[in-house]
Amino acid sequence: MWHDMKRALSTWTGVFTASTLTTVACMIVSEVMVYLLFPGQDLLAALQIAPLISLVTAYPFSFFIWSQVRRNIQMGIELQRLVNRDRLTDVATRDFFFARMRSDPQAYGISLMVDIDFFKTVNDTFGHMAGDAVIVRVAEILHQNTRANDIVCRFGGEEFVVFLREKGSSDGFDIAERMRKAISDDVVVFDGQNLSVTVSIGGSMKERLADVNLAIQQADRALYRAKSLGRNRTIFSEPTDLMEERMTSSFTGI
Repeated sequence: MWHDMKRALSTWTGVFTASTLTTVACMIVSEVMVYLLFPGQDLLAALQIAPLISLVTAYPFSFFIWSQVRRNIQMGIELQRLVNRDRLTDVATRDFFFARMRSDPQAYGISLMVDIDFFKTVNDTFGHMAGDAVIVRVAEILHQNTRANDIVCRFGGEEFVVFLREKGSSDGFDIAERMRKAISDDVVVFDGQNLSVTVSIGGSMKERLADVNLAIQQADRALYRAKSLGRNRTIFSEPTDLMEERMTSSFTGI
């Protein structure tokens, strides 16, 4: 309920509504107080003037107070957005990704590790601003190929994590390949230069109640294999890899 109130009060319509309701409440209270405090012949005149006084004084004050509440709510929303969203790409941050996954242990699906190939060459050849433009464009393409309940996260530098909720290995591989091909076919125009990059993708299945870190580790290993086999390709971990990882974790207490 409080969440719904905050959302309503973050708009000017909510501010006007709250101010009006507050003023009406003040007018009702003033009428009751007049009825109790003014006896006899003075009562009728007081009942007529009290609502007008309440309206003139209460509404501007209420509007000011609720405007400040709106301002504070919007500042809180913006602060939360800065915490949850990567400032360069506007996709989710690493912290947000893990917080979301921890809050929903029943979530299952495909975890993808996406890394831009030879990104250092882009920075060294065209400069870091060009590198930033490439990262932004890759993030856009990844986001365009996901659904609202999926998560696209900038994991660090030129590396991204994508969680495809409730997708199996076959569908997840097809989506990963669609992402990879879209990035490979795209051209980033920066300062008169046409920049083209490719990505390597590693994938792993995250089961219900499983630790997402295990799925990320497996996807990272698959990504390493994709890099070692020549880059610009998608490789998924095998089920036996995940079983070995779980056994290792249980023996080491991770």
